Amino acid sequence: MKLRYLMPVACLLALTAPLGQAQTLKIASLAPEGSVWMVEMRAAAEEIERQTAGRVNFRFYGGGVQGNSNQVQRKIRIGQLHGATFTSGEMGGFSGVGEIFGLPMVFESADEVTHVRSKLDARVRQNLEDEGHVNFGFAGAGFAYLMSNSPVASLEDMSRQKTWLQEGNEAAYGAFQALGISPISMPLTDVLTGLQTELLDSVAMSPMGAVVLQLHTKLKFITDVPLSYAYGTLIIEAKYFSKLSPEDQALVRETMNQTYHKLDEASIVDDRAALQALLDSGLQMVSTDEEESSMWRRKVIESNRNLARDGVVNKAMMDEMLRLLTEYRATKGQ
Repeated sequence: MKLRYLMPVACLLALTAPLGQAQTLKIASLAPEGSVWMVEMRAAAEEIERQTAGRVNFRFYGGGVQGNSNQVQRKIRIGQLHGATFTSGEMGGFSGVGEIFGLPMVFESADEVTHVRSKLDARVRQNLEDEGHVNFGFAGAGFAYLMSNSPVASLEDMSRQKTWLQEGNEAAYGAFQALGISPISMPLTDVLTGLQTELLDSVAMSPMGAVVLQLHTKLKFITDVPLSYAYGTLIIEAKYFSKLSPEDQALVRETMNQTYHKLDEASIVDDRAALQALLDSGLQMVSTDEEESSMWRRKVIESNRNLARDGVVNKAMMDEMLRLLTEYRATKGQ
């Protein structure tokens, strides 16, 4: 065959070859290997690889081996990673809406969360997409409570605590400041060590998180006031996700959406089971009187409004969330 006939063929092969190449998405997570989140994500990834005949692969780095949230986000920016799972307390660092459901002391029950999320989930997800963060929905992790080594029933009790604050969580920091508390900020990966070395003696954590990370083995009490709703999501940056073919993007979205919906549906039951597991392991519940907890809530809600005023939190979305919550409570006679 003459050279002039070979050239068009070579050009055609060069243009079409990338479409057949496998794309590997590198994903970091703080979730430990063997946890339900890692098990379900890996199962979804295997299904995606099967259905795409190996065109799309996931490589997960669980257990925080890629570092804390700031380190992971930096690796994503330079392409060492393509995405990660983030908790609600971490998402405020790159989105004004991602942390909206996790603002401190907004919700008082799982029913309130379910109602508000049914109205706003789609809008929050789309806002994240518009900012370049491909996501697959939110998986609830229950309410965070103060867990400590001595009983905490009042602000005076709390002021004596060396309480952990998730690194970069501006909303939680503002809440602590509003309550006159100076928390200790560190990455989630260092919390167990902090408790073991007595650098910390209390944490604000969901029961599921405490069980998965084994923090409950170093704690004795749970204060019976829901501090914030905790949840997580998988985010893949759009600039990397767009390298997949449209058909493969749709398959990844469908499969991972189903996975996160499954995790979210199971979260309420799992949260109750985790709380009972903490109590069965010996942790004691500490009650606060209504006047005390109402005072905490008033101070913290004002802090949330200040964050919205300063642009840290999306004000329009927060106002809509509070409006929906007020209407829902009115129907329940609260």
